[in-house]
Amino acid sequence: MLLPCIFNNLCQISLIPKAINMTKFHFLFSALMFIHNFMVSYAMIVRNVTTDQHALLAFKHQTIDPQNILANSWTTNNSVCNWVGVSCAAKHPRVRVLDLSNMGLTGTIPPQLGNLSFLVYLNLSHNNFHDHFPRELGRLSRLKLIDLSFNFLNGEIPSWFGRLDKLLHLNLRNNNLTGVIPPSIANLSNLENLDLNHNLIHGNIPHEIRYFVWLLTNFLVPFLLSFNNISSLRMISVASNNLFGSLPKHICHLPNLEAFYLDGNEFSGQIPSIGECKNLQRLQLSTNRFNGSIPRNIGSLTKLRTLFLYDSNLEGEIPQDMRNLQKLEIFDVVTSNVYVIIFLISGDLTFAVQIPLRIDECMNLQKLYLDANRFNGSIPKSIGNLTRLTYLYLGENNLKGEIPWEIGNLQRLEYLSTRHMRLFGSIPASIFNISSLKDIQLQDNSLSGKLPCMSALSNLEELYLWGNTLSGSIPDSISNASKLRILELELNLFSGLIPNALGNLKSLEILSLWSNNLTTKTSIHESSIFNSLGNCRYLRFLVLSSNPLNCVLPTSLSNLPKSLEEFNVEACKIRGRIPVEIGSLNNAISLDFSNNELSGSIPRTIGRLKNIQLLDFTGNKLQGPIPHELCGLKRLYGLSLAANELDGPLPACLGDLISLRKVDLSSNKLHSSIPFSFWSLKDILEVNLSSNHFNGALPFDIGKLKVITNLDLSRNFFSSDIPPTFGSLQDLQVLLLSHNRLQGPIPESLGDMLSLKVLDLSNNNISGVIPKSLERLSYLKNFDVSFNILEGEIPNSGCFVNFTAKSFMNNYALCGSPRLQVQPCKNNIPPQNNKALLHAFKYIIPVFGSIIIVVALIIVYKKWKNKTTSLAIEKDEYIVIKTIMELALDCSVELPEDRIDMKHVLPRLKNIKKNLVSNIDQD
Repeated sequence: MLLPCIFNNLCQISLIPKAINMTKFHFLFSALMFIHNFMVSYAMIVRNVTTDQHALLAFKHQTIDPQNILANSWTTNNSVCNWVGVSCAAKHPRVRVLDLSNMGLTGTIPPQLGNLSFLVYLNLSHNNFHDHFPRELGRLSRLKLIDLSFNFLNGEIPSWFGRLDKLLHLNLRNNNLTGVIPPSIANLSNLENLDLNHNLIHGNIPHEIRYFVWLLTNFLVPFLLSFNNISSLRMISVASNNLFGSLPKHICHLPNLEAFYLDGNEFSGQIPSIGECKNLQRLQLSTNRFNGSIPRNIGSLTKLRTLFLYDSNLEGEIPQDMRNLQKLEIFDVVTSNVYVIIFLISGDLTFAVQIPLRIDECMNLQKLYLDANRFNGSIPKSIGNLTRLTYLYLGENNLKGEIPWEIGNLQRLEYLSTRHMRLFGSIPASIFNISSLKDIQLQDNSLSGKLPCMSALSNLEELYLWGNTLSGSIPDSISNASKLRILELELNLFSGLIPNALGNLKSLEILSLWSNNLTTKTSIHESSIFNSLGNCRYLRFLVLSSNPLNCVLPTSLSNLPKSLEEFNVEACKIRGRIPVEIGSLNNAISLDFSNNELSGSIPRTIGRLKNIQLLDFTGNKLQGPIPHELCGLKRLYGLSLAANELDGPLPACLGDLISLRKVDLSSNKLHSSIPFSFWSLKDILEVNLSSNHFNGALPFDIGKLKVITNLDLSRNFFSSDIPPTFGSLQDLQVLLLSHNRLQGPIPESLGDMLSLKVLDLSNNNISGVIPKSLERLSYLKNFDVSFNILEGEIPNSGCFVNFTAKSFMNNYALCGSPRLQVQPCKNNIPPQNNKALLHAFKYIIPVFGSIIIVVALIIVYKKWKNKTTSLAIEKDEYIVIKTIMELALDCSVELPEDRIDMKHVLPRLKNIKKNLVSNIDQD
């Protein structure tokens, strides 16, 4: 209003002196115009800075800021341009940069950010923002970079991104974005980098084949072909999504494209011709479902530096023209089923073999991955010409022959893998002279001979030589590999002493020497290797099993590093007692001392192993009771004390070990009844208490073991009915109750154990019929009810069609199919009469035997009384009486399985009668 007033007043002034010329008037007018513009601009600036401040404060109030970075900096006491993560333009104080990456912020992106109209750079990456993109961000027309990667944003990619026509870089990777890529992205004519990796972007392929054309027309082709309009595009990355379909043929119409990442999707079909992508430097098509072979014109991509085709289902030959890729640094076709037939020149000879390519002409190659394909033949000696190579992975192919000595020329090599193949011969000493090597993987071959000297391997961190036939001793020079963390030499033929020099490997974490012929020095019958390893303070895994150490466990176990988690000396001929110092291994997770010659009792200090999860003393000569201190091992998952000489009752406190999942106490001398608390271990998976002296009844609480899969209570003295609660064990696969004194019928509820594969009830006193409900057990493969007193018809359908006579032998009155070697069933016999007879039979057999004995004694007495005292009972009569006594004893044996079958009793009685009649007739 100031300027119009001034003009109006000037127009009304009539007393302006004539001396004032027009030049001065114009100067005054220009000055007034400048003041007017300045005031207007100033008012706009003040208003817009306030708008930026309000937008950012709204962002602050909606965001959880665990480090209080925004709380301490973003205050009205400071200028917006001085806030953390905020930068303003040089000419006027408008927010141009907002960079809050890696601050641990959580919340949603507020719509007020759309008011930052001068914003050029927006980076909220590596935080915890979630929910959708606010559409107000589409107003930020000056944006050149958007980086919202590594958050938890969801929903579809909004189409308004297409309005940001100045955008150069768009990074939305590692979120939870869904839906399809909007075609409007094609409007970003200045876009150079597009990264949508690791999202859930997809498009549903309809089942009807007619919609497949719709898919290609409306999704993949627009998505890829539309980028042809973006001539500035240098990088496209849509890796690790759910994209699918075939790649369009016109994929190379982007003249500046340098990097193309499509790996980790569901693309199928053949890879189209890509020879026209002349500027392409990085191509990743791995982990897709392509078919066919590598395009033959791939050799035209002379600028290509990295090529990843692994796990992409490709097959056939690697094109010969790939030798033109002189700048190629990384080539990875792991698990792609490719092979190549080439010709190599060796001396004056030309010969053909199937090997991974005349790759030696790619002189700039730094990383070569050919793992898990179908290459065969041998490793070419010419590979030694790739002197820039740092990674060489040839494993899991069909290569055979010797490892070329020329690999020793690769003096920059850091990683070498020729694992899981058919290589033979010795390890070239030249390889162990490559000082840059960090990782050597030669495991699972047929390599032989001795280990070369290791004096040059100063940078070696991992050495895998297991599963060969290497022999000789482990050289002391291994201590020169001072950075070694993992040493795996198991499953070889190494012999001699385990070198104490291993104790010099201060960084060692894993030492695996199992299944060799190694021994150890002894000092007062104690193994010195355990002393030397005390220097390896990072050692976590020590596995020496199946070596003839022939020593005792030293008291110096307490010197083993506190970091030790797994200690395995199974089958090492270790003798003597378990030292009380075992309790010092308080960080151990797994201890395996099984199949040795340990004796004495389990020390109470075992209760100090508070982190132990697996404890195995199977197959020793341990005696005494199970110590109650075991009950303090609250993390214990597996406990095996089988095949020892332990005695006493089962500690009731074992029921407190709620982490326990596997228990094997079989083949000991444990006795008494099993504590009720033991059956409260509702998460137990496997229980083996067989071959002990446990007695008493099987409790109904056994039905609480809802997830148990294996239960073996065989060869004990349990005497009760089988509880019907067994039927609730839906996951039980193996149930072994044989060789006990169980009685009563087989519960109908056993037919509810639908996962059951093995059921053994043999050698008990079980009576009644076999329930037809068992026919429902479709997974049942092994069934045994022999040596019981069962009767009635054997079920004839379901799983029973696969069982043989062995499953039913030596019962009372089973009947059924002739193939089962039982009597045919008589349908006119009432079942209730059979049952009554069966129960009577249970008690009659012993009584019958007793009656026979009494009768025999009466006969002897009468014979003796009727004759004179001077006459003896004749020899034939003695034989008859002896036969009667033997039959009586056979009928009266304590265990049912040892008693004579009734079908054999009648013939023997007839023979006795025949002999008696014969003797009477003679008299």
